Amino acid sequence: MPTESTRHPKPEHVAASRTLVGIFTEAAANNPDGTALADADQVFSYRQLDAWSDAIGELLHARGVRRGDRVALRLPASAEAIASMLGILKAGAAYVPLDMRNPSTRNQFIVEDARTCAFIGDPDGCAVDDASVIDEEDVAKLWQARPQPRTEPVPAPDDTAYVIYTSGTTGRPKGVPVSHGSAATLLAATNHLFSFSPADRWLLFHSIAFDFSVWEIWGALSTGARLVVVPRWTARNPEECARFVRDQRITVLNQTPTAFGALAAAVLHGDIALPHLRYIIFCGEKLTPAALRPWADRFGLERPILVNMYGITETTVLTTFHEVTEKDLAGEASPIGRLLPGFTARVVTEDGRDAGPGEEGELWLAGPQVVEGYLNLPDLTAERFPLLTSPEGATVRYYRSGDLVSTAPDGGLVYHGRADLQVKLRGHRIELSDVEAAVRSHDAVADAVVWVHEFKPGDQRLVCAYVATEGAAPDARALRAHVRTLLPSYMHPAGYQRLPTPHLPRTINGKVDRAEVARIWEEERSRNR
Repeated sequence: MPTESTRHPKPEHVAASRTLVGIFTEAAANNPDGTALADADQVFSYRQLDAWSDAIGELLHARGVRRGDRVALRLPASAEAIASMLGILKAGAAYVPLDMRNPSTRNQFIVEDARTCAFIGDPDGCAVDDASVIDEEDVAKLWQARPQPRTEPVPAPDDTAYVIYTSGTTGRPKGVPVSHGSAATLLAATNHLFSFSPADRWLLFHSIAFDFSVWEIWGALSTGARLVVVPRWTARNPEECARFVRDQRITVLNQTPTAFGALAAAVLHGDIALPHLRYIIFCGEKLTPAALRPWADRFGLERPILVNMYGITETTVLTTFHEVTEKDLAGEASPIGRLLPGFTARVVTEDGRDAGPGEEGELWLAGPQVVEGYLNLPDLTAERFPLLTSPEGATVRYYRSGDLVSTAPDGGLVYHGRADLQVKLRGHRIELSDVEAAVRSHDAVADAVVWVHEFKPGDQRLVCAYVATEGAAPDARALRAHVRTLLPSYMHPAGYQRLPTPHLPRTINGKVDRAEVARIWEEERSRNR
């Protein structure tokens, strides 16, 4: 049965009948002269951004883009990218973001799979056939265009706002179409949990091809706040990024735990003050609260407030809310908190039962933020989005997250890890994140990744790749001794390899790139033979 106790205790009206275009237009009308957008070169008011995106929408309409179409968007995070995104929505179409770092083969697949009819940005070798291409220079020129009466269609709440492609175990990117109504629901459901205002400054840290950017962009633009675009190379340098956050007086910062670990180290090591920062919001990976202790010792937990939010692309970015407490820092659990209003959850055990309190199981989610399914993948949609009958006899679409959780005594959810990161080795079930946490708890280890490596057919063993803290040089013997005090022998890695990098490589989503870690590990292992 659905878990009612995991719902947030103060549900608010869920605005599934609104669109992102309507939300932005309202914010622009309420704060026309306020700063909407700032990048490395320019600053734009809400009135200017509204007019600029109108002009882009009109151009798309003139090029044949119609309501329900999809438009590929390949631009670096910039004012042009945000204006284009809005223009696509105002044309009644959905934007399909392509990461600048994607290989052309992946972008080609996405463009073909999404059947895009226009392309904004540089195709970079991606064959776009008959699609109309609008380059970045054309977009930039339009911001000074004279306002014209709008003729393009207004999207409906059920229309697709964007399609973001995620990777899975199949290796084929999966398109996730998200409607205006689902995105509007997210904004309404989180409104009462934060004290956002037009005085806030949000940092656009993530690639527009990562759905965390949807929250960054629309969290700012829906509240009349300022969206500040961090330069790409600044975002990749923790020290420079920390100074950028300080100098731009950022108040709302969204981070994956991996990215924040590097940023926090830079802030603490460089003694960088961040007096304007009000919220740090974590999502995208499992948060280990104990790792926040050095930060909390310096800044406390009241300013900035630290919030852990679980989320997935298929449920429109964010799903739960949990404010990090001192109790969390002293424990080993990773609380993700209560569901946002509108969600219903099931925690399903391996044998198909509804889990009891404290019992681990897969998280299934239903509600207006859950998408209809994957683009052009009916079989996978049927598998991952099962239709169940509620006690009232209604048909309810759930999303099977593949994430393992349990229900805490307070009714909130505790995150345990990915079901696909659980391995069975020599008869023992092992949670890889538990082994990683044990290695990471060594003072000289900055981060670690553990996986199963097959040395030869039938010879599978755990291996660990790690990066050391600045100035430290822990060897395998020290790490073995440390892990031996924390974990049973069947959870001990057979080998440890230090990586010659200051940080673990990350994907465009800000998560640890396990495939790249394994590649570097193999190179280092071959070099040291």
